[in-house]
Amino acid sequence: MTDFFPSPEKRFSRHILNLDRWLARREVKRVEAHIARLMREEPTLEQQAELLLRRARARLLTARPEEALTDIQEASEIIPTMQDRADVRSLLGDVHFSRFELAPAGFADRADTDRALHFYQVIAEQTSGYENLGWVLYQWGRILLSRDQVAAAEAKFHEALFKQTTDPSLTALCYERLGFIELMEKRNPEEALVLLSRAALAYPRGEPRGWLVRLHLMRSRAFRELEQLERAIEAAQEALRCVRLLDPDYRYSLAEINLAVGETLATMPGREREAIDYLLQFLSGTRRPQGIDVTWSRVYETIGELWFKLERYDQSIEAYQAALTFNPYHPLEVLIHYQIARAYFRQKEYEETIAAVGQMLNAAQEDENPVTDYRVFSMLASAHFAVNQFDEAAINYQQALDLAPPSAEQLDELRTYLNSAQELSRRRKEEAAKRT
Repeated sequence: MTDFFPSPEKRFSRHILNLDRWLARREVKRVEAHIARLMREEPTLEQQAELLLRRARARLLTARPEEALTDIQEASEIIPTMQDRADVRSLLGDVHFSRFELAPAGFADRADTDRALHFYQVIAEQTSGYENLGWVLYQWGRILLSRDQVAAAEAKFHEALFKQTTDPSLTALCYERLGFIELMEKRNPEEALVLLSRAALAYPRGEPRGWLVRLHLMRSRAFRELEQLERAIEAAQEALRCVRLLDPDYRYSLAEINLAVGETLATMPGREREAIDYLLQFLSGTRRPQGIDVTWSRVYETIGELWFKLERYDQSIEAYQAALTFNPYHPLEVLIHYQIARAYFRQKEYEETIAAVGQMLNAAQEDENPVTDYRVFSMLASAHFAVNQFDEAAINYQQALDLAPPSAEQLDELRTYLNSAQELSRRRKEEAAKRT
């Protein structure tokens, strides 16, 4: 009879098992709807606390750490000793670390990582047999990495690989972080690729594929650093195959893939037009920044270089100007102004050339890094010469000659133009004097 008419305690235990199974599959809406129904059935205080913990996990999965923390606090008020449990401490650590990671730029509170680290350390010291200790050590390593304690973080990820866990994806997550360290911190793309490949092989079927998108994009970057450009594109295309239309971060993932492919193609001769198309797709697939954005600036700078190579100078100028708009403090501002000036000069727009070189020289002066490349003054002189400003042309040709190295191929040409500018200036002054 007990099989057909289970006790309330057994029925509740079955509900908890179902909730845990749905949480493992990230069926958050189902979990929250079921918990809401169970709460209306007037569960005991202990049962309420368990339901609140499951709801906290569901809210954490959907990036709502504040709500998750409220649920845990409410459960702890019902059962004050609940926070002594290893699983609750682990959940509290995850919530505080999530608050830190999700905080807007400039508003992240390091106290959250301190609290998270405290909970993880207590588990490691007092509950070494905890069934999900591997996850605790992995999160501990991530906090250390966020503090630039790279060696300590690496040790935690290695330790996590050999500890018990209830998370089937933990092995892949650890290898991914170790690959990240090799690529970004140690600048060792070969070893990074080994670790990232292990991560891809270890990642379980059925887990969110958005994580694989980021993994393959990292592989693409590693191949690009090794100058294996075709393989870099293949890795980015593998990332594309992992994107699903209904994924919550579909547009973001697609934009990042377009960026990776575009930046790779930009380094390959003869692929300029393709590279521009991918980079423009990145821009159209992401929200236009309201202020400074170094990524958009970098993309426009690359597009400017590509249009210049294709001799599409109007588009090149527009892209370069956009690069400076999105990053007015660009470390290569002087060089970008120079490229703009060159584009104008190629189009025989000499007044604009003069203005662009003027902006370049002003930027260099502000940086206290004067321009010493004779070619800049040679171009400026030629622009002045073209608009019959012979005095200015002569001054700039002389500057170019003063800066040019003895081996410069243009020395004789510069002297010829200098003489011509001086002669034309002299004739103009003589004619002016005759008229008066």
